[in-house]
Amino acid sequence: MDVHEYDGVRRVTYEGGAQFVPVCKRCGRFVVADDSIMSNGAGVKNEPNSTCRRCERTYMVFEGFVG
Repeated sequence: MDVHEYDGVRRVTYEGGAQFVPVCKRCGRFVVADDSIMSNGAGVKNEPNSTCRRCERTYMVFEGFVG
């Protein structure tokens, strides 16, 4: 992924600081983010966290944790 690929795109940040770009990892369309996500001691759980109109349940692009 090019670091500048999502410049100017809004971000979704959850309690705890996990930050995502609300774009489907499969098709690149914008998605509807879930109200909350699951995490564990090592980070964000690997489970769908958004809904895409084309792909249905999917994953957003994870950027990391912000403080």
